[in-house]
Amino acid sequence: MTRLHSLLPGLPLVLIGCIGCTSDAAAPAADITYALPQPDRPVVDLRFDLTTGLDSVEGDMTVEFTADRRVCELVFRLWANKPQLVSAGNELEVTATSVAGRAVRPRYSPAGAPASTQGSLLRLPLRHCLPPGGHITAEVGFVLHLAEHTAERIGWSDDLAWFGTGFPMLAWQRGQGWATNPVVNQFGEMTSSDEFRLRSLEVVVPESYEVLGTGEPLGREDGPLVGTAVERFRAESVRDVAVTVGELETYERELPGGVTVHLGRPSSTGAVMALDSWADEVERAVVDTAAQLGPYPYPDLWVSLLPDCPSGIEFPGAIQFRDLPVGAEAFSLLVSHEVAHMWFYGLVGNNQGTSPWLDEALATYTQQLVDDAIPVVAPLTPGRVQGHVGQSMAWYARPVVRRFYGAGVYGQGAAMLAEARTAVGSETFDRLLREYVAEQAHRIATPTDFATAFADAPEALEILREYGAIGE
Repeated sequence: MTRLHSLLPGLPLVLIGCIGCTSDAAAPAADITYALPQPDRPVVDLRFDLTTGLDSVEGDMTVEFTADRRVCELVFRLWANKPQLVSAGNELEVTATSVAGRAVRPRYSPAGAPASTQGSLLRLPLRHCLPPGGHITAEVGFVLHLAEHTAERIGWSDDLAWFGTGFPMLAWQRGQGWATNPVVNQFGEMTSSDEFRLRSLEVVVPESYEVLGTGEPLGREDGPLVGTAVERFRAESVRDVAVTVGELETYERELPGGVTVHLGRPSSTGAVMALDSWADEVERAVVDTAAQLGPYPYPDLWVSLLPDCPSGIEFPGAIQFRDLPVGAEAFSLLVSHEVAHMWFYGLVGNNQGTSPWLDEALATYTQQLVDDAIPVVAPLTPGRVQGHVGQSMAWYARPVVRRFYGAGVYGQGAAMLAEARTAVGSETFDRLLREYVAEQAHRIATPTDFATAFADAPEALEILREYGAIGE
């Protein structure tokens, strides 16, 4: 997520130069081959129904799960119950649960969620523990309550609704187990999810509404009731799902490499900037970032321009942006930052709650690199967060450092990576980063994985240790 002014108070708004810009980078990364998705990754069928009103989404989900270690329960995260969303009036409520075709009594844990909600952890006990390789199917019904004019990832206003991470998300981390870190009172992403095959995404809407989704669009069919329609999507491997519904003006463009960009904004909103101009900026960011890191990871990119979005929020293959005009302060930074997230957290996952630098610092660094905008002088970092790049969201949610989260992770983290690139040379650093992306594609990476990728660059590792990103 990007809130460049509020999150990065130490980052100069006018960037005065760059160190190690893309002009001296290694050859373009078009020949990079990513690791393949796990063949036994979870399979998800997801259905959202908005036919009764835009302030409430009725949903149901089926998950087919294969364990890679012994498990005796299934754990889902209700990320929409984090404090900021609930305080605005949003809530995710589970209404029905079953495992292997049998109804089960769920157990809920707050894990940081307000007491008014079911919590942020949903646990479904299994009748018999699953051995490694064991397979089971669960079904969850839910209602997502949307608040009006929410400056966050879910909300509604007028003839518009938007929601990302708005369903019970399987909390499995392959090789690590269930991710149960708490939601915290801090702006920003804090999720963790293995990739899953989105076998089916169905969005049921009044037939006058357009739908921006996630993955490959499969077209529209008549809905279950007169005057309704069903929009269908699928995706081979994603970690999350985002949807925008409403009276929309839309635009599509084919990018080099066969990527289709889909843009949409509310029809009732006066056009701040032409959609084709938005597409120009998105195309530039995609092409330049792909040249630096490797091919864009998805066949489609869905871009929603929302009047209530704070600035930019990323999801795998989808982005929510505030509808800003070209030339607006931090516009190009905003676009390239969120596009960089398609690689960092989209393609290469991480636990955003425990190691947020693995996506936010890398996205900020990549944004500055492709925009030739790395500051000559690193931004000032408040003393309380100096050397704490690798701290968790819970650490940064403490009152004494809460307002320094952006400076400590985004700004300081990007400066750390730029310094490491200078220390080892751009060609070596760029090659090692590309290899990290290729090897960790479709996985959940850890700080240890990042350190392992740079084992042959001890100067870089020393800098990462000094900044507190990795251990000794």
